[in-house]
Amino acid sequence: MSPFDIPTPALWRSVVWTRGSGCTELASLLSLGEPIQVDDDLRSACIAERARLLVARKLSSFDLVSTAVPIDLKPELVGGVVAAVGPGPHSALAALVADRLADAIGVGGSLVSVSATPEQDESVETTLAEINALVPDLPSKVVRASGARDLVGTLPPDTLLVVGAPGGSWLQRQFFGPGRKLIVGSPGGAVAVRSAPRRCFQEMLEPVALGSGLLIGEARRVLEGDAAPVVTDGRLVGVVRRSALIEAFAEDTVGSIAEDPVFVSEEDAIDAAAEVAAFIRPVPVVDGFGRLTGVIPG
Repeated sequence: MSPFDIPTPALWRSVVWTRGSGCTELASLLSLGEPIQVDDDLRSACIAERARLLVARKLSSFDLVSTAVPIDLKPELVGGVVAAVGPGPHSALAALVADRLADAIGVGGSLVSVSATPEQDESVETTLAEINALVPDLPSKVVRASGARDLVGTLPPDTLLVVGAPGGSWLQRQFFGPGRKLIVGSPGGAVAVRSAPRRCFQEMLEPVALGSGLLIGEARRVLEGDAAPVVTDGRLVGVVRRSALIEAFAEDTVGSIAEDPVFVSEEDAIDAAAEVAAFIRPVPVVDGFGRLTGVIPG
């Protein structure tokens, strides 16, 4: 997923959080509604809640949804929010989070990037402009600095710093040590973010399916659209097209003319649905047990 494809309003309406220092506070600041606490089975809970953003106590290997981690967060002491961005894969999310936090806390926000030499200025400014387009109300600037510590040294002490997880950018990597632990922060606290691809469970709609034992004549009457999933006891067993229903005998069953099932899983990146959509629409979505849980509209 390109980080620039993040559907911003939906991001703040689907926030979940786990127990940990500052997690409740950060989730409440980011969420447009009431954030939902999840604990035990994180993967299942995120799918059930259609979560788009997880607020957790640390960065981990869990990458089903985008993650935000509070570090020494004290909202009442924050005088401004700054996202340190660069060409890394998580900078777009850092910019969106900084914009949301600045608005929620009621302080100014901005974007900053680093150019170590004049030769890097043009590419840094181009990347910054692309990210700034996501949050046009935030001012942005390029700072001449040799690394993360130099950059932080230019910020006011009450700055809340938002940074992307290590990976992709030399600047982001300098903020972190072993175990994804932040080693360069701001006295005003920090938020580390990591973006994940949009998943099929986040975009799917409630499924409308035909039972495999349904008579063709009845299926013709109830089918909306050009095709539908076919189920037996909730499990996806095939797909059927309107054209096939029209050609079949009314006394036959849907299961007798259904094609082999094609589908995506709930956890697949949304790009996978586009490939299946070239064959059939809507695209069936199944869980780990083969049960139909949703559809991706065509």
